Amino acid sequence: MKAILNPRYSELKPLVEHIERHFQGSSRILHKQRNEIRIVSFGGERYVVKAFRKPNIINRFVYRFLRPSKAKRSYEYSLKIGEVLCPEAIAYIEEHKNLQLLKSYYISKYYDYDFEIRAVLSDKLFKNREQIFQEFAVFTFGLHQNNILHRDYSPGNILVKKQADHFQFKIVDVNRMQFKKLTLEDRLGNFVRLAEDDETMQTIITHYADCMNQPFEDIFAIAQKLRLSYIEKRALKNKLRGR
Repeated sequence: MKAILNPRYSELKPLVEHIERHFQGSSRILHKQRNEIRIVSFGGERYVVKAFRKPNIINRFVYRFLRPSKAKRSYEYSLKIGEVLCPEAIAYIEEHKNLQLLKSYYISKYYDYDFEIRAVLSDKLFKNREQIFQEFAVFTFGLHQNNILHRDYSPGNILVKKQADHFQFKIVDVNRMQFKKLTLEDRLGNFVRLAEDDETMQTIITHYADCMNQPFEDIFAIAQKLRLSYIEKRALKNKLRGR
């Protein structure tokens, strides 16, 4: 077993060393599909533990020798982004056997958020919806200005917390990130998985165009083209899968 622990949290070494026992001992499941996410209590604090599914036979060797595992990328990218933008990284753990990666875990601090951006996107009567979208556009613009591109910028990966008269945002599931100078298409393509209807997309892009100090019509035309292309590709993919 390979375990890397954030030096700021050396007292959590027992949690890391016995992660499987603590993970299985928790009944607080946040997500259970390809990967599984649970809240684990330890030392009076709460932590989020993500257990990545066992890689296929090829990736067991790829993640062992050629590419960092998803757990390692989650840890390193979280540290690079910083705790202002995502829940603080605690540790990652990898279990190897016969030169293969079999299991991996990523541990972060628990962020006591109020809702996911998904709730705002799906409910046109959501309280403070316009303000949330405006502040979300500013948040996203800040990511982009700092050369941060979340390649899984989806409704469930953006957490929101009410803070007095404004809203705080944090991103999760950060193992798929790029750090580079972004093109306009990179920036606007980041929104395609968020809005299912034109009105919501228009609202978000209006505020993002304001951040860029660019004409809304020009920015929205590009964003809409990218979104329609994404929808078509998703429909084709689902059709090929027989959905």
